[in-house]
Amino acid sequence: MRKIKRFKIPVYSYEVLRKARKHRLDLASIGLADETAVREHASGLAAALEPAVVFEYLPPEDETAGRIAGETRLPMTAGILTLGQSFEDKLANPADDTHKRLARIAAQVFMQTAVSVTADLAVREAEPEGFELGPAIYIASCPEPELPPQEATAVPLFENELIKGLCERLEASKIGVSFDTGAFTPKYSAVFALPWLSKKKKKAAARK
Repeated sequence: MRKIKRFKIPVYSYEVLRKARKHRLDLASIGLADETAVREHASGLAAALEPAVVFEYLPPEDETAGRIAGETRLPMTAGILTLGQSFEDKLANPADDTHKRLARIAAQVFMQTAVSVTADLAVREAEPEGFELGPAIYIASCPEPELPPQEATAVPLFENELIKGLCERLEASKIGVSFDTGAFTPKYSAVFALPWLSKKKKKAAARK
């Protein structure tokens, strides 16, 4: 099991702006009329980030891996990540509904970026074994990510017992994360899995 605290993640302010426009947020009404203003606002939110993650390799025969991957029985890296208590505090009292929605979008972008940074670390273990990582499977996440349909997991809804089991197994308490009554503490946290895909099988499938 690996633990990393306070690691750096890139702040993709343009992605925050893109999603805000997609959801038709009236940014001008809150004084964010141009890209520069949104970039500065996103950077201000990001300043409160204290991301931390724990992750561990699960072999294909592992019972938990089987519950996540289903019949495919894939090896994977399972992880628990939080954006931190200070970030939750930063977003706790939005001035209005537009600020609230924009903060959720920013949290969504930061969360997916942090998971991607974790994947960049986990792939170093997968590549020497002839694997690469597939899209992240979000077992539970606050906020929930926006993913294309083809990236969504086909696994049935994950019950709280599985999430709690992973929190215990990965020692989520070491990064200050807990899960109870369907919610995380700190609020903006996620349990996810990164499936290992065989490069040889992927290339063979592509040739067909």
